[in-house]
Amino acid sequence: MLREESMPTVTIAIPADLSAQLEPYKDNLDDLLRIGLREVKMGQSLALLKQGSISLWKAARLAGVTLREMAQYAAAQGLRPIVDEETIREELA
Repeated sequence: MLREESMPTVTIAIPADLSAQLEPYKDNLDDLLRIGLREVKMGQSLALLKQGSISLWKAARLAGVTLREMAQYAAAQGLRPIVDEETIREELA
């Protein structure tokens, strides 16, 4: 875990309604940011996967999750990913 003095400070402007929603979680904003960032990365990776631009394995790497997590996320979003040769090679490596 990082020591507090080594963490940069970021200031952002957010709408008042969002600020009010975040108030109960003010002591855990770092966790919320991590969770939100993970979801955004997974969503973007899934979009590329749906377009056929990348493999399931590459989608997982872009999202920073395991192949299994990406496959489960894709299935939960109604996508049945195709497991290609590259994915199989990476899984067996």
